[in-house]
Amino acid sequence: MQFEGRMGVVSGRYHSVDGLNGSKSPSTVLELFGRTEQGESICALVHGLRPTFEISPLMVWDEGMEVPDHVTERLSAVEAMDDVTGITGPVLKLTDLGHRPVWTVTVRQPFVVPSLRKSLAKQNWQIFSGDIPFLNRLFLDQGLGMHLAVKGTIIDRRLDEDDDFTALEAVRSAGGAGRYSVDCTVVCELADLEATDPFPVPYKVFSFDLETSIAHDTILCAAAVVENLHSGHRQTFSFVGEEAKIMEDLTLVVRSQDPDIITGYNIDNFDLPRLNDRMAVHARSKDWRKRGLLFGWGRVQQTESEAKRTRSGLYPRRQSSRAWNVAGRTIVDAWWQARMALRPQRETLSFISNLLFPDQADKHKMDVDASKMDEEWAARPDVVLEYCVRDAELPLDILQELQVIRRKEAVAAVAKVTFDTAANGSTSQLIDSLVIRLADSENVAVPLTGSAQAKEGQITGGYVHEVAAGLHPWIAVLDFKSMYPSIMIGHNICYTTRIDPVQSDQPSEDEHVHTAPTGARFRHQSVRKGLVPALLEDLMAQRDEHKAALKEAKTNGEEAKVAFHDSMQYAVKILMNSFYGVFASGFYRFTHRDLGSSITAWARHNIKAIIAQLDAEGHEVVYSDTDSIFVRSPVSESAPSSMKEEEIQNAKDGKPEAVEYMKAWEAAKQDMIEFGLEVAERYSRDSAILEFEKGLSVFFSHGAKKRYVGQ
Repeated sequence: MQFEGRMGVVSGRYHSVDGLNGSKSPSTVLELFGRTEQGESICALVHGLRPTFEISPLMVWDEGMEVPDHVTERLSAVEAMDDVTGITGPVLKLTDLGHRPVWTVTVRQPFVVPSLRKSLAKQNWQIFSGDIPFLNRLFLDQGLGMHLAVKGTIIDRRLDEDDDFTALEAVRSAGGAGRYSVDCTVVCELADLEATDPFPVPYKVFSFDLETSIAHDTILCAAAVVENLHSGHRQTFSFVGEEAKIMEDLTLVVRSQDPDIITGYNIDNFDLPRLNDRMAVHARSKDWRKRGLLFGWGRVQQTESEAKRTRSGLYPRRQSSRAWNVAGRTIVDAWWQARMALRPQRETLSFISNLLFPDQADKHKMDVDASKMDEEWAARPDVVLEYCVRDAELPLDILQELQVIRRKEAVAAVAKVTFDTAANGSTSQLIDSLVIRLADSENVAVPLTGSAQAKEGQITGGYVHEVAAGLHPWIAVLDFKSMYPSIMIGHNICYTTRIDPVQSDQPSEDEHVHTAPTGARFRHQSVRKGLVPALLEDLMAQRDEHKAALKEAKTNGEEAKVAFHDSMQYAVKILMNSFYGVFASGFYRFTHRDLGSSITAWARHNIKAIIAQLDAEGHEVVYSDTDSIFVRSPVSESAPSSMKEEEIQNAKDGKPEAVEYMKAWEAAKQDMIEFGLEVAERYSRDSAILEFEKGLSVFFSHGAKKRYVGQ
């Protein structure tokens, strides 16, 4: 049976197979887990992608020279290595040493790349594209994102009986690791995948909570709520009894309900570690069958090989960062999402639920003393179980209120990564996805992470103008629009445009270059357009499109489109504002210490120059920070700067004195608005676009940085 439809990719991994279907050639199958547009869970087994990386000899190279014989001999030695299956090239690519010939090395399996990379580096080969996860190569090389159009052959369905192991054999013959815990398993080739427009994936979300004994660390009861994001329907489960039975029943719900996303409140630090610890109590490490029954939450068959995987396997496992992962699903802790979105004074579930839902008692925690859980459980187990169910429901409410899932999906769509990467990956992974695609298309070699020249000390930050203490009337607040991205675009700041003074490739005497206040120089756009400026321009255009569509959808009352375009413009904004932080870091692959320092130096130069000109014109700047200027408007000192409620009411009642007072106040406000708009237009440049953000009729500060109030 054939499959043709669209899917949202939740997560993925690869499966190494040597000698598939009698072939002597090694094969690497990609497993893409997700959900179709119609709501079925799916695993797509993708064939045709081979693991590769690139090399270039460390030697003096003049443009146009032939490949020397000794390099050809060295290449033959590389090709003869056990795990290498072929070499192609060369292709002339831009590197940190100028344009160099680069060869592509194809290897047996992705897991051999680290050792080969290390060995070849010792032989004076420069390594490129050698640390890109194999799953990411699929998205990068094929121009794909998390939303895919897929064609293929259905080789297994969850509901099919398999008494004679026919389905299992079909999956394994197709390169799969075993029967997957999904509605349908599809096998396809690279050519069967196409990028498609983003759509709201009808995810299933599983939220759970445990109540545990303080005295014995055992699980007293558990609850789970499964929500279908398309229909909004929720199904509730609760579990009591023997601890092992509670864990087994919880696992059965996960595998039968088949959620894409697992959540809860502080599950990263409490619930998941507790389940992992209790699994170890009830089953020895070698007893993978028993362990699978207790905590086998992955979308894979419960087998010994899956149990042994240390990442994306049968059991949820914590990685080096805060996040956990498990095969085929994404773990999104509502505690972490609330913490990042709200920056609350306290991070307890009680505080967060009261903060988000102050007038909804059914979304507040119940009155159970968790510090005395053993006593509470002994005295009123029914209430504790109800309390547990409520604590399983609240994370879903929090994620919905904060729009977490749709916003993460939007970030994944814009960055062209899996949902799991958007939810739990680093900012540099998101940026990588965009930059590496463009680098590959422009023949720019991709360096290894951490290969950039180390920074010397901290980069000087943005300029902060001292606050003028006191009360100031009619202040126009001017903001630089996307300040750092605008500077990067306007001055063509990029790893690929930095002019290295020690390299032979120098600009001609009459060639225009961008020279930063730090002295660093960058090629002009007319000579070489930087990868980063090109990407930022594209992102800005995308955001403008979504903002325009959002405005139109609001006008037409189209709620679904409003939610979609709002999430998309938010995602673009997040990515745009992430570029500076990544490129100013010392670890990112496409960076240099000159990049971050040049950006902030230009920012300080821009804001200081505008402040100086405004002061020269007699317009007092009472405060400024990294990207904002607070300037006093040329409004008459006799103009009123505030309107009390009583005065407003008197004016509405037609009292002459109050009417005149309000007219004077409105005139002063209009003068401030016109002044703010005029200044913004006059001082805007390509790399420093000013916008009149708002006006304050009254501004007060006692003189401390970033401490002020305004109205």
